[in-house]
Amino acid sequence: MTLIHRYQNPEYTGENRCVPCTITNVAIAAVGSLALGVLSPPLGAVAFLVALGTIYLRGYLVPGTPTFTRRYFPDWLLAVFDKVEPAPTSVDVEETLVSAGVLEDGDDDLVLTPAFAAAWETRMDDIDAERTGLTDVDVERIDAVELAALTDLDADLLDIQRYGEAVVANLDSERIGRWESRAAFVADVAAARELDDWVPRWRAIPLAARSELLGALRLFLDRCPACDAPVDMEHEVVRSCCRDYDVIAVSCSGCGSRLLEADFDVSVLADANADPGTEAAAVDGAGAAN
Repeated sequence: MTLIHRYQNPEYTGENRCVPCTITNVAIAAVGSLALGVLSPPLGAVAFLVALGTIYLRGYLVPGTPTFTRRYFPDWLLAVFDKVEPAPTSVDVEETLVSAGVLEDGDDDLVLTPAFAAAWETRMDDIDAERTGLTDVDVERIDAVELAALTDLDADLLDIQRYGEAVVANLDSERIGRWESRAAFVADVAAARELDDWVPRWRAIPLAARSELLGALRLFLDRCPACDAPVDMEHEVVRSCCRDYDVIAVSCSGCGSRLLEADFDVSVLADANADPGTEAAAVDGAGAAN
Protein backbone atom coordinates (compact mmCIF):
# COMPACT_ATOMS: atom_id res chain seq x y z
CA MET A 1 0.00 0.00 0.00
CA THR A 2 2.86 2.38 0.74
CA LEU A 3 4.28 1.81 -2.75
CA ILE A 4 0.87 2.43 -4.31
CA HIS A 5 0.42 5.60 -2.26
CA ARG A 6 3.71 6.99 -3.59
CA TYR A 7 2.41 6.80 -7.16
CA GLN A 8 -0.91 8.49 -6.39
CA ASN A 9 -1.52 11.98 -7.71
CA PRO A 10 -2.68 13.92 -4.60
CA GLU A 11 -4.04 16.75 -6.75
CA TYR A 12 -6.86 14.52 -8.06
CA THR A 13 -7.11 11.67 -5.53
CA GLY A 14 -8.00 11.22 -1.88
CA GLU A 15 -9.75 14.29 -0.47
CA ASN A 16 -9.21 16.07 -3.79
CA ARG A 17 -10.86 13.41 -5.93
CA CYS A 18 -13.58 14.88 -8.12
CA VAL A 19 -16.64 12.62 -8.06
CA PRO A 20 -18.15 13.82 -11.38
CA CYS A 21 -14.80 13.39 -13.16
CA THR A 22 -14.29 9.94 -11.64
CA ILE A 23 -17.75 8.76 -12.67
CA THR A 24 -17.24 10.14 -16.18
CA ASN A 25 -13.91 8.36 -16.58
CA VAL A 26 -15.22 5.05 -15.20
CA ALA A 27 -18.13 5.24 -17.65
CA ILE A 28 -15.75 5.92 -20.55
CA ALA A 29 -13.54 3.04 -19.42
CA ALA A 30 -16.55 0.72 -19.22
CA VAL A 31 -17.79 1.64 -22.71
CA GLY A 32 -14.32 1.29 -24.22
CA SER A 33 -13.69 -2.04 -22.48
CA LEU A 34 -17.06 -3.41 -23.60
CA ALA A 35 -16.28 -2.47 -27.19
CA LEU A 36 -12.89 -4.14 -26.91
CA GLY A 37 -14.51 -7.13 -25.20
CA VAL A 38 -16.61 -7.79 -28.29
CA LEU A 39 -13.40 -8.66 -30.11
CA SER A 40 -11.70 -10.35 -27.16
CA PRO A 41 -13.47 -10.75 -23.78
CA PRO A 42 -10.23 -11.37 -21.83
CA LEU A 43 -8.60 -8.32 -23.40
CA GLY A 44 -11.65 -6.20 -22.58
CA ALA A 45 -11.56 -7.33 -18.92
CA VAL A 46 -7.84 -6.57 -18.63
CA ALA A 47 -8.31 -3.17 -20.24
CA PHE A 48 -11.06 -2.31 -17.75
CA LEU A 49 -8.93 -3.32 -14.76
CA VAL A 50 -6.00 -1.27 -16.05
CA ALA A 51 -8.30 1.71 -16.59
CA LEU A 52 -9.70 1.44 -13.04
CA GLY A 53 -6.17 1.26 -11.65
CA THR A 54 -5.18 4.36 -13.58
CA ILE A 55 -8.23 6.27 -12.36
CA TYR A 56 -7.53 5.18 -8.77
CA LEU A 57 -3.91 6.32 -8.89
CA ARG A 58 -4.12 9.38 -11.14
CA GLY A 59 -7.70 10.55 -10.61
CA TYR A 60 -8.65 10.37 -14.29
CA LEU A 61 -8.12 8.27 -17.41
CA VAL A 62 -8.84 10.70 -20.25
CA PRO A 63 -6.58 13.79 -20.54
CA GLY A 64 -8.55 17.01 -20.29
CA THR A 65 -11.21 15.48 -18.05
CA PRO A 66 -11.71 18.61 -15.92
CA THR A 67 -12.26 20.72 -19.02
CA PHE A 68 -14.95 18.64 -20.66
CA THR A 69 -16.63 17.82 -17.34
CA ARG A 70 -16.90 21.54 -16.57
CA ARG A 71 -18.08 22.26 -20.12
CA TYR A 72 -20.66 19.52 -20.64
CA PHE A 73 -22.01 18.76 -17.12
CA PRO A 74 -24.86 21.17 -16.22
CA ASP A 75 -24.63 23.00 -12.91
CA TRP A 76 -27.64 21.16 -11.48
CA LEU A 77 -25.89 17.82 -12.06
CA LEU A 78 -22.59 18.96 -10.59
CA ALA A 79 -24.51 20.32 -7.59
CA VAL A 80 -25.86 16.84 -6.86
CA PHE A 81 -22.35 15.80 -5.82
CA ASP A 82 -22.09 18.71 -3.36
CA LYS A 83 -25.08 17.61 -1.29
CA VAL A 84 -23.17 15.37 1.13
CA GLU A 85 -23.33 17.03 4.54
CA PRO A 86 -20.33 16.78 6.89
CA ALA A 87 -20.75 14.54 9.89
CA PRO A 88 -22.10 16.55 12.82
CA THR A 89 -19.64 17.32 15.58
CA SER A 90 -20.34 17.09 19.27
CA VAL A 91 -19.16 20.63 20.05
CA ASP A 92 -20.21 24.16 19.21
CA VAL A 93 -16.99 25.83 18.04
CA GLU A 94 -17.73 29.36 19.20
CA GLU A 95 -19.27 28.32 22.52
CA THR A 96 -16.41 25.93 23.29
CA LEU A 97 -13.66 28.46 22.60
CA VAL A 98 -15.39 31.34 24.37
CA SER A 99 -16.26 29.31 27.49
CA ALA A 100 -12.65 28.04 27.67
CA GLY A 101 -11.32 31.58 27.70
CA VAL A 102 -9.68 31.25 24.27
CA LEU A 103 -11.93 33.80 22.52
CA GLU A 104 -13.64 36.89 23.86
CA ASP A 105 -15.75 39.75 22.54
CA GLY A 106 -13.73 42.54 20.96
CA ASP A 107 -14.93 45.93 19.75
CA ASP A 108 -17.13 44.47 17.04
CA ASP A 109 -16.11 40.82 16.73
CA LEU A 110 -14.60 37.88 18.56
CA VAL A 111 -10.85 38.03 19.22
CA LEU A 112 -8.24 35.84 20.89
CA THR A 113 -7.81 36.53 24.58
CA PRO A 114 -4.37 38.07 25.24
CA ALA A 115 -3.35 35.16 27.48
CA PHE A 116 -4.15 32.50 24.88
CA ALA A 117 -2.65 34.52 22.01
CA ALA A 118 0.66 34.85 23.90
CA ALA A 119 0.70 31.16 24.87
CA TRP A 120 -0.11 30.06 21.31
CA GLU A 121 2.66 32.23 19.87
CA THR A 122 5.15 30.78 22.36
CA ARG A 123 4.15 27.25 21.38
CA MET A 124 4.67 28.04 17.67
CA ASP A 125 8.09 29.55 18.41
CA ASP A 126 9.02 26.44 20.43
CA ILE A 127 8.10 24.15 17.52
CA ASP A 128 10.29 26.15 15.12
CA ALA A 129 13.17 26.15 17.61
CA GLU A 130 12.93 22.38 18.13
CA ARG A 131 13.33 21.78 14.40
CA THR A 132 16.00 24.36 13.57
CA GLY A 133 18.92 22.79 11.71
CA LEU A 134 17.19 19.45 11.12
CA THR A 135 16.76 17.82 7.72
CA ASP A 136 13.32 17.67 6.11
CA VAL A 137 13.17 13.93 6.80
CA ASP A 138 13.92 14.43 10.49
CA VAL A 139 11.38 17.24 10.73
CA GLU A 140 8.67 15.10 9.13
CA ARG A 141 9.42 12.23 11.52
CA ILE A 142 9.29 14.48 14.59
CA ASP A 143 6.05 15.98 13.31
CA ALA A 144 4.59 12.48 12.93
CA VAL A 145 5.56 11.50 16.48
CA GLU A 146 4.14 14.70 17.92
CA LEU A 147 0.94 14.50 15.91
CA ALA A 148 0.50 10.92 17.10
CA ALA A 149 0.88 12.04 20.72
CA LEU A 150 -1.65 14.84 20.27
CA THR A 151 -4.22 12.60 18.58
CA ASP A 152 -3.61 9.35 20.49
CA LEU A 153 -2.65 7.54 17.29
CA ASP A 154 0.11 4.99 16.70
CA ALA A 155 3.26 6.90 15.75
CA ASP A 156 4.69 3.87 13.92
CA LEU A 157 1.75 3.96 11.51
CA LEU A 158 1.69 7.72 11.06
CA ASP A 159 3.58 9.46 8.26
CA ILE A 160 3.87 13.17 7.40
CA GLN A 161 4.64 14.13 3.79
CA ARG A 162 4.87 17.32 1.75
CA TYR A 163 3.10 17.75 -1.60
CA GLY A 164 4.19 21.13 -2.89
CA GLU A 165 3.14 23.58 -0.16
CA ALA A 166 0.59 21.21 1.37
CA VAL A 167 1.31 18.95 4.35
CA VAL A 168 -0.43 15.57 4.40
CA ALA A 169 -0.77 13.11 7.29
CA ASN A 170 -1.19 9.44 6.45
CA LEU A 171 -2.14 6.70 8.92
CA ASP A 172 -1.05 3.27 7.68
CA SER A 173 -1.02 4.68 4.11
CA GLU A 174 -4.51 6.20 4.44
CA ARG A 175 -4.81 9.98 4.33
CA ILE A 176 -6.27 11.34 7.57
CA GLY A 177 -5.43 15.02 7.38
CA ARG A 178 -4.28 17.79 5.07
CA TRP A 179 -3.01 21.30 5.79
CA GLU A 180 -2.67 24.08 3.26
CA SER A 181 0.95 24.75 4.25
CA ARG A 182 3.67 23.97 6.75
CA ALA A 183 2.69 27.16 8.61
CA ALA A 184 -0.91 25.93 8.96
CA PHE A 185 0.36 22.60 10.31
CA VAL A 186 2.58 24.33 12.89
CA ALA A 187 -0.34 26.55 13.96
CA ASP A 188 -2.56 23.51 14.55
CA VAL A 189 0.06 21.49 16.41
CA ALA A 190 0.88 24.45 18.65
CA ALA A 191 -2.80 25.19 19.29
CA ALA A 192 -3.51 21.53 20.10
CA ARG A 193 -0.70 21.54 22.65
CA GLU A 194 -2.15 24.62 24.31
CA LEU A 195 -5.84 23.68 24.09
CA ASP A 196 -5.01 20.53 26.03
CA ASP A 197 -4.65 22.89 29.02
CA TRP A 198 -7.52 25.25 28.21
CA VAL A 199 -10.45 23.16 26.97
CA PRO A 200 -11.92 20.74 29.52
CA ARG A 201 -11.57 17.09 28.45
CA TRP A 202 -9.86 18.14 25.21
CA ARG A 203 -8.71 14.58 24.48
CA ALA A 204 -12.28 13.29 24.87
CA ILE A 205 -13.53 15.48 22.02
CA PRO A 206 -13.78 13.50 18.73
CA LEU A 207 -10.86 14.07 16.36
CA ALA A 208 -13.12 15.59 13.69
CA ALA A 209 -14.40 18.15 16.19
CA ARG A 210 -10.89 18.94 17.42
CA SER A 211 -9.85 19.52 13.81
CA GLU A 212 -12.76 21.93 13.38
CA LEU A 213 -11.77 23.85 16.50
CA LEU A 214 -8.16 24.13 15.34
CA GLY A 215 -9.13 25.24 11.86
CA ALA A 216 -11.46 27.88 13.26
CA LEU A 217 -8.66 29.26 15.43
CA ARG A 218 -6.54 29.94 12.35
CA LEU A 219 -9.08 32.61 11.39
CA PHE A 220 -7.73 34.64 14.30
CA LEU A 221 -4.02 34.52 13.46
CA ASP A 222 -2.49 37.99 13.14
CA ARG A 223 1.04 36.88 12.27
CA CYS A 224 2.39 34.05 10.12
CA PRO A 225 3.92 31.13 12.08
CA ALA A 226 6.55 30.73 9.34
CA CYS A 227 7.92 34.27 8.93
CA ASP A 228 6.01 36.45 11.44
CA ALA A 229 4.63 38.72 8.70
CA PRO A 230 1.02 39.99 8.94
CA VAL A 231 -1.70 37.75 7.54
CA ASP A 232 -4.61 38.77 5.32
CA MET A 233 -8.11 37.31 5.18
CA GLU A 234 -10.14 37.71 2.02
CA HIS A 235 -12.90 36.15 -0.01
CA GLU A 236 -11.75 34.27 -3.09
CA VAL A 237 -13.28 32.20 -5.84
CA VAL A 238 -11.29 28.98 -6.20
CA ARG A 239 -11.57 26.85 -9.33
CA SER A 240 -11.54 23.14 -8.61
CA CYS A 241 -11.51 20.39 -11.16
CA CYS A 242 -14.95 21.25 -12.54
CA ARG A 243 -16.55 23.74 -10.14
CA ASP A 244 -15.98 27.24 -8.79
CA TYR A 245 -16.13 27.66 -5.01
CA ASP A 246 -16.37 30.71 -2.76
CA VAL A 247 -13.88 30.40 0.10
CA ILE A 248 -12.41 32.31 3.00
CA ALA A 249 -8.66 32.49 2.36
CA VAL A 250 -6.19 33.41 5.09
CA SER A 251 -2.68 33.92 3.70
CA CYS A 252 0.64 35.39 4.80
CA SER A 253 1.44 38.77 3.25
CA GLY A 254 5.16 37.99 3.46
CA CYS A 255 5.99 34.41 2.47
CA GLY A 256 2.60 33.71 0.87
CA SER A 257 1.83 30.63 3.02
CA ARG A 258 -1.85 29.72 2.86
CA LEU A 259 -3.05 29.32 6.45
CA LEU A 260 -6.69 28.52 5.84
CA GLU A 261 -9.05 27.91 2.97
CA ALA A 262 -12.64 27.11 3.86
CA ASP A 263 -15.93 27.01 1.97
CA PHE A 264 -17.80 30.23 2.57
CA ASP A 265 -21.36 31.42 1.99
CA VAL A 266 -21.02 34.68 0.04
CA SER A 267 -24.35 35.86 1.45
CA VAL A 268 -22.50 36.40 4.72
CA LEU A 269 -20.44 39.11 3.04
CA ALA A 270 -23.59 40.86 1.90
CA ASP A 271 -24.89 40.85 5.48
CA ALA A 272 -21.62 41.96 7.09
CA ASN A 273 -22.41 45.67 6.97
CA ALA A 274 -25.80 45.14 8.58
CA ASP A 275 -24.43 42.89 11.34
CA PRO A 276 -20.85 43.54 12.54
CA GLY A 277 -20.80 40.14 14.23
CA THR A 278 -21.58 38.26 11.04
CA GLU A 279 -17.94 37.50 10.28
CA ALA A 280 -17.53 35.92 13.70
CA ALA A 281 -20.33 33.52 12.81
CA ALA A 282 -18.02 32.09 10.16
CA VAL A 283 -16.04 30.51 12.99
CA ASP A 284 -18.46 27.58 13.03
CA GLY A 285 -17.51 25.30 10.16
CA ALA A 286 -14.25 27.01 9.23
CA GLY A 287 -12.28 24.03 10.49
CA ALA A 288 -13.84 21.81 7.87
CA ALA A 289 -11.01 22.80 5.57
CA ASN A 290 -8.71 20.30 7.23
